[in-house]
Amino acid sequence: MVVLSGKGGVGKSLVSASLAVGLSLLGKRAAVLDADIHGSSIPWMLGLEKAQVGIKGDKIVPPETRGVAVMSLELLAEDKEAPLVWRGPLKAKAIIDMLTATEWGERDYLVVDLPPGTGDEPLTIAQALGAKGGYAILVVAPGLLVKHVVAKAERFARELNLKPLGVIANMAYFKCPACGAVHRPLGKLEVGESRVLAEIPLDPELADAIDKGELVEYVASSTSEAAQALRRLAAAVAGAVEAG
Repeated sequence: MVVLSGKGGVGKSLVSASLAVGLSLLGKRAAVLDADIHGSSIPWMLGLEKAQVGIKGDKIVPPETRGVAVMSLELLAEDKEAPLVWRGPLKAKAIIDMLTATEWGERDYLVVDLPPGTGDEPLTIAQALGAKGGYAILVVAPGLLVKHVVAKAERFARELNLKPLGVIANMAYFKCPACGAVHRPLGKLEVGESRVLAEIPLDPELADAIDKGELVEYVASSTSEAAQALRRLAAAVAGAVEAG
């Protein structure tokens, strides 16, 4: 399944990594492919930024955390600070190479974190997975243009034979720890008739876990409202896929 967004900065990588972890907590065999090669962050979120890939014949063996296999171009880079100055065709080839040259093993779910938009890299990976009848999940932040972004992204998914599973609203609201009042600083969530899989609130504990590379522990054990929302998200996605 591909995780996509109409624009950057909405938390797509957070959702991709958390979804893979949440599926693993449900007993599913999950993997995540970080295809956002200019903004690669998933290995850092999951505490794998220093992990080494293995080699098995002509295949790359990805590192794992809590049973989740993780593949990213970041894991192959010797200089983590060097910018990736590549044009579209080279980036698209690198993504397909990672997809096909990785020894994923037996997996129930492969979550693919796409770059934002509908350009070369999202199109390449979506075409490859759409040929196998994959799924699409859209991540948004609330705001005036969300309904338009959702409609465009869902049309993109359907044209590539990807079944839209629904929308995830990140940074959807903030709950006051003192009085419990709910505030929506980014505005209302309006997605038309699209299914909302989860609304993830703003949470300083989640931000701290991301910064420390402790997202796995956060999703697995935190009692915060955001962590519970991420765990419910995994259950909702698994239920939607298994229901067909």
